[in-house]
Amino acid sequence: MNISVKTKQKIGKFAFGVFRAFFLIGMAYVLLFPLLVMVTRAIRPYSDMYNPSIVWIPSRLTLENFGYALEALGGMSAVLKTLRIVLLSTLLSMFTCSMAGYGLARFRIKLTPLFVLLAALTVIVPIQTYVIPLFFEFRFFDFFGLGSLIGLFTGESATVNLTTNEAVYYLLSILGVSTRNGIFILLFMLNYKSVPGELEMAARVDGAGEWRTYFQIMLPNALPSFVVTFVMSMVWVWNDSFFPSIVYRQDFFLAKRMLDIRTLANNALGISSYATNLSETNIMFAACIIFVLPLLIMYMFAQKLFIQSAERSGITG
Repeated sequence: MNISVKTKQKIGKFAFGVFRAFFLIGMAYVLLFPLLVMVTRAIRPYSDMYNPSIVWIPSRLTLENFGYALEALGGMSAVLKTLRIVLLSTLLSMFTCSMAGYGLARFRIKLTPLFVLLAALTVIVPIQTYVIPLFFEFRFFDFFGLGSLIGLFTGESATVNLTTNEAVYYLLSILGVSTRNGIFILLFMLNYKSVPGELEMAARVDGAGEWRTYFQIMLPNALPSFVVTFVMSMVWVWNDSFFPSIVYRQDFFLAKRMLDIRTLANNALGISSYATNLSETNIMFAACIIFVLPLLIMYMFAQKLFIQSAERSGITG
């Protein structure tokens, strides 16, 4: 039986559509499976963990685990403190990286390639290689050498301990050396390079100086980079547990507390940390939901704008 070319094309399109649908459904299941596990475990009573017949649907719904999880994480105050630090450091990084990227894109000097290389090295070189000198820098912070200069006259350097102060995050953000800020500097640099130079020339003809040109002409054109920087910086700083464990030595930071969530969950239940049981498992899953919830909410509101901005910023892969 002969089949026409048009029929073959229809059959091919239908087969491809079915394959694509199954592939997308399978990938969605793989990506959503951890979240489904967390939700179904977090809203069930601990007795269901001992019942092998209960896999997905709990015997009854309960929010008791979230109360214990919030207690294990340090309460709502710990969540708000962590959110404040992450948000402020992100906003400072956005402003600093945008200015650094503008300087690298528009002011041509002989050291520009070196500065670009240094920005790239902040991404390539892992923080583990220089965390010890970074810790001592903030443990005995001398205000960028001013304290040591005062020590020449007083006999004792003026230093302060910033390892217990959230200012350590803000200083790194203002200086443009916070978590992966080198990526954001290069991102802004590429964005500003894509802006036609005629816009700056027209602004200068109208009497605008460098600052006015930057804020009124260049800054609005960098909106895609701002969106990408905000989302990625929030995610990286929020999830970073190494820096608050070594340099910023405060126990309330959520990423740091998540490292020891099993022990904290047992403490919230009032049972031994060495006990062999499943009672704390529900609390651990509830704590995971609380930890990722701010990021999920951010993605829900910024998803469309983030994808569009990522495409306009040239981020691929």
